[in-house]
Amino acid sequence: MPLDWAPFVEFIRQPSRFLLLTHVRPDGDALGSQIGMADLLAQLGKSARIMIGSRFPDRYLFMDPNKRIERYAGSSDAYTWAEAIIILDTGAWNQLGECGTAMQKRGLPRFVVDHHQTQDDLGAIRHVDATAEATARLVYEAFEAVGKSPSREAAEAIFIGLAMDTGWFHHSSTRGPTFELADKLVRAGAVPERIYEQLYERNSLGRMRLLGRVLERMQVVSGGRVVVTEVYMSDFPATGSMPADTEDFVQQTRAISGVEVGILLIEQVGGEVKVSFRSREKVNVATLAQQFGGGGHARASGATIPGPIAAARATAIAAVERALAAGKSEAVESSASSS
Repeated sequence: MPLDWAPFVEFIRQPSRFLLLTHVRPDGDALGSQIGMADLLAQLGKSARIMIGSRFPDRYLFMDPNKRIERYAGSSDAYTWAEAIIILDTGAWNQLGECGTAMQKRGLPRFVVDHHQTQDDLGAIRHVDATAEATARLVYEAFEAVGKSPSREAAEAIFIGLAMDTGWFHHSSTRGPTFELADKLVRAGAVPERIYEQLYERNSLGRMRLLGRVLERMQVVSGGRVVVTEVYMSDFPATGSMPADTEDFVQQTRAISGVEVGILLIEQVGGEVKVSFRSREKVNVATLAQQFGGGGHARASGATIPGPIAAARATAIAAVERALAAGKSEAVESSASSS
């Protein structure tokens, strides 16, 4: 059933100045959703400032040629300037980083537009559709709800969000309506071949060297059902890369035949470990990640767990093996009951 956009339309009716937030280490869907929402608000005669809580990923610099996107670095007048906040592509406190801490200090009205299963109480009106393949889709629906159409720049940004969160249209979330929306965005000015070239054919040498290390460290465990690999802090200076360069690397863990779950562990500055999970059909990794205070989607999720990386690896593998065993038991019980 389509979401009712009336609460959103009412939310944006009165305020004239909006702060747009998203998760740290923003990806194409996060940035595309912010840019698209800023365009929608501008068409309504309102002002918007876009802010992220971490370094802007080099991979997506082409999306912001005019350098409109601000980085929060401990202080900003945006929180006193704004009259309302719209949070896109996340509903979790730990994903907002310092932007969330600053937001808590201000009693501004808040609205969440997201497609992730895992949601915290952000003190916001929540507009969440976990069946949407990308938050960018919801932003497009917001345009339709107010009777507007995205500009060429916004159409390209929304297309990037849609394409990146569907693995360039090959993930299981890709459906007929996904291609219908892509067609609308192309008609509005998005140029897929140019976008693809920017995203996939202009990698830094450092990113490619880092990927080489990730592939070399792959281990197949749990009887061939799980692949795990890792990135150490020391890898970044050694390869000339940066943490944002790890985006999409976890997808490589599912490229081996017979693998049900892939795990990518990334060592963090404070010694903790960011864990990304990807699965096929037998494990809901969103539920798995919630065990560690994380979350996401049924087939793609993440969490942060205590280090060092060897201990984190053992913890993550054990959790995945329990989930695989539980899934096998449920399948056996289901088969028995239907006999």
